[in-house]
Amino acid sequence: MTQAEATTANQFDYIDGQLRPSHAALFEAFAEANAAAVRAGEPALDLPYGPHPRQTLDLFRAAGTCRGVVAYLHAGYWQSRDKSGFRFLAPPLAADGFDVAVINYPLSPELAVMDIVAAAAAALPALAALTDHAPLILVGHSAGAQIAVELAMSPPAGIGPIAGILSISGVFDLAPLLDTTVNAKLGLEAAAARAASPIHRVAPGAPRTLFAVGALETQAFRDQTAQMAKAWAAAGNAADQLTVPDADHFSILTELYREHGALRAALGALAPALAMP
Repeated sequence: MTQAEATTANQFDYIDGQLRPSHAALFEAFAEANAAAVRAGEPALDLPYGPHPRQTLDLFRAAGTCRGVVAYLHAGYWQSRDKSGFRFLAPPLAADGFDVAVINYPLSPELAVMDIVAAAAAALPALAALTDHAPLILVGHSAGAQIAVELAMSPPAGIGPIAGILSISGVFDLAPLLDTTVNAKLGLEAAAARAASPIHRVAPGAPRTLFAVGALETQAFRDQTAQMAKAWAAAGNAADQLTVPDADHFSILTELYREHGALRAALGALAPALAMP
């Protein structure tokens, strides 16, 4: 579907309405912070966790005693972006005592959505081996949030406990994407969209999850968060919701790295045993 053809409400709700003029300056700031993160954090970059060229992760080590591991899965509608654009998130969390992995995964159209999830799953046992099977918090943004909850609902063998999930502006029902421009690469049909939508498959026994979204995001994204949190709780799982004031789809990430940021503070609340003294 071309941009000209995509005139539906879903195109606005999931693509056009999420864009902000401020994003250009925001991503310039992120780029500067990414370079600084590599210089200051001395991470291990591009560690392979599978045979695909994009099955790699960057690992930033905790300052002092490690309290747990944060695994970050980036946005990009399963078809764009790269972990290198989100390294800036790691140093503040490392300063809080977490090992932090920023994870790449294969993209569409090379792979379908659930094949991407399966490829990303291989990162978790590799990360567990690197971090002595420390308790894990999955942090996913947008498409990464869908991957995070899928991995938590069906965790791969060989990993330590998943202490919790921080879902940021996630997409959990993929049906609305069928008539948007992102589906040109995703290639979804109705049955495949439903099969890749975790909102239809929530079961008991999943980790405690905080579902966060920005107050400035479209109503569709706010509804996705609210509906997934409701489904999570209805299955008997612990689910919290947070709407971050004055935050859009990307500025919400500043709450994960700035001092006293709401999402940064929430990581401890997700796993009280890991909380700072």
